[in-house]
Amino acid sequence: MMVRIGEALLHSVWMGAVVALVLWVALSVLRSSRARYGAAMVAMALFALSPLATLVPWDGASGLTTVSRGGEFRATAGELPGADWKGFLPLIWAVGALGFAVRALGGWAVVERLRRQGTPVLDPVVLNAVARWADELGVTRGVQVVLTAVESPVTAGWWRPVVMLPISALTGLGRAELEAVLAHELAHIARHDYFVNWLQMGMEVLYFYHPAAWWISAVLRREREYCCDETAVRLSKDRTNYARALVKLAELQACGAPALAGRSGGLEERLMKILGREKRTAFPGVAAMLTVSAALLVAVAVGAQGKPTGCASEAAGKDWLENKVQWIIQAAEKAAYERLGAPAECEQFVKQFWERRGAEAKVEHERRMKWAAAKYPQVPDARRVYVVHGPPDEIESHPSEGYDKWRYRDAPGLGKNFDITFRTK
Repeated sequence: MMVRIGEALLHSVWMGAVVALVLWVALSVLRSSRARYGAAMVAMALFALSPLATLVPWDGASGLTTVSRGGEFRATAGELPGADWKGFLPLIWAVGALGFAVRALGGWAVVERLRRQGTPVLDPVVLNAVARWADELGVTRGVQVVLTAVESPVTAGWWRPVVMLPISALTGLGRAELEAVLAHELAHIARHDYFVNWLQMGMEVLYFYHPAAWWISAVLRREREYCCDETAVRLSKDRTNYARALVKLAELQACGAPALAGRSGGLEERLMKILGREKRTAFPGVAAMLTVSAALLVAVAVGAQGKPTGCASEAAGKDWLENKVQWIIQAAEKAAYERLGAPAECEQFVKQFWERRGAEAKVEHERRMKWAAAKYPQVPDARRVYVVHGPPDEIESHPSEGYDKWRYRDAPGLGKNFDITFRTK
């Protein structure tokens, strides 16, 4: 299973790049912020879920159960002795994902601390505005407004939402401006943006290594702010007033905690969009293009790594590598063989390959391959185990029940009293 997870991580490189490229093209066509946000949401879901499809054994490989020294566990052929380097990728990924998970939890802890330290706002202007906007947007959950040590208005919480305001928002904004800002924050609550933001952070944790994941997440946050800006303008019915409120808050920077419901995008772009002076571009931007291009380059590199070259690309060489010695050739030998190009070099390599193992080993290997192919043509796990570890000491066949049970009393690499059950149908 570890090898299969490692392969899924590798496949996620090109899959994520393709998803990001499709989103990039979609953003160049869509103009509505809601439509662009929806496209980014679909892209996030596809990005997160598509690599999971590679975990399904589409190649028809059978599962097997192994029992050793009284313990039972399920396994695939990749978990038996001889598993390749892909089995170590999940361990490396787990370390990185753990670090980003700690980072996300740290952001959540910061938000919780700010919320607990907040002082409830009792100003009638604020409370009336919140109640009015909540009614307009269909927010039925109670919304609390507190003053706390944030630098600009932010929203946190999903089930019990809290709007956190800096003191400067009450002292530096006029009534209409403050109401427009509150409309923006209530829009976050109505859209369940805090919950969606946690899903985004989940994607960032799982795919921390993929630049396209961070780009898609950035698109979501930017378009989310645009959507809430549009709602604030619609409720306040004054574009200029809302733009003025953002300008007054421009010197305040958004709180850096990653668990906040929204982060402000570029102020200039937001103001241009609010005032109807948005610059139309053919594509979402150079940064997006570079991000997707980098992801595609990585995907090409990974694909090229697994693509046979030289001897392995020829029909005869590919057949020898994939059908005759695939279970006994070592990783270093395979890499060396794939680097060869001249037919004479390939023939010499094969000759030396068997010389190192001996004539008897070659004969025995061919016998095992022939027997396994004839006995278990549809059970690749059984063929692999037989070729690598030799004939079992006992075989119990249960054709009516669809499984065979092998027992190795003492096999190198497997241990003593090692039982393996193969599904045969």
